[in-house]
Amino acid sequence: MNTATTGYYSLIQYCPDRGRLEAVNMGVLLFCPDRGYLRARFSSSNERIRQFFGDEAGDLKQINAMKKMLEHRLKAEQPSLGDLAALRRFASLMANEIVITDPRPALVEEPDVELSQLFDELVGRTQRREPPPEATLVNRLRVRMDAARFNALIKRDVTVKVPVIGTEFTVPFAYQNGKLNLIEAHEFNQHREQDIVRDLLTKAAQGHLIYTHPDPEAGQRQLVVVASFGQAAQGHRTRVAEVLRDHNVGFFDESAFGQLEQQIVETAH
Repeated sequence: MNTATTGYYSLIQYCPDRGRLEAVNMGVLLFCPDRGYLRARFSSSNERIRQFFGDEAGDLKQINAMKKMLEHRLKAEQPSLGDLAALRRFASLMANEIVITDPRPALVEEPDVELSQLFDELVGRTQRREPPPEATLVNRLRVRMDAARFNALIKRDVTVKVPVIGTEFTVPFAYQNGKLNLIEAHEFNQHREQDIVRDLLTKAAQGHLIYTHPDPEAGQRQLVVVASFGQAAQGHRTRVAEVLRDHNVGFFDESAFGQLEQQIVETAH
């Protein structure tokens, strides 16, 4: 088994009118700079494009030509696409109806296998998730964190910039105890094992980058995940905890949130 490395994946989408921002996934790209790996896989059929856009889909044969052209361009440009910035510049030059989305991180062991799984999950099939519960995890946590004892100890709705890849997301709570602990509520609601693993590895990669690259202003940071699990994901609790902690991410099952509350009260300043 190969050692895991940080890879980046982007969706390849067909968007006939960029002003409307309506797009259909038609392929996926995987980039592993440490391995010199850059490949894309495209759908063989344009039926989803036809169904989505109808008469506005355009010439479907021309779409196939666009796919082949992009595939050839990626092969030709691969030697010069040595880092994430270069890939982003390449994506920004797409001038026709093809859009390459901003890369997202993922831990990768076998790139070819990973690319196949990404394609199956994001392009080949429609991912099914359980309907959200009446009260989402983050709302359940907000109710508990509204207690007066936390008012002076936590920050709320903190924007987090992920080092290296530059993407941003917001965590509902954060507290300082020598490092800035970024508390995120995360629900594992997927039905398929490979979707659960994909979600897990993406979160682990984000957390590892946050931990190993101190912020110029906030200093040392650590992502802390409070997790809930849907019915199909129940058996993955131990694996989720181990993978996240191995990648410098704090982990608390929702049922053990009281332990995190105690930690905040005893150590936050």
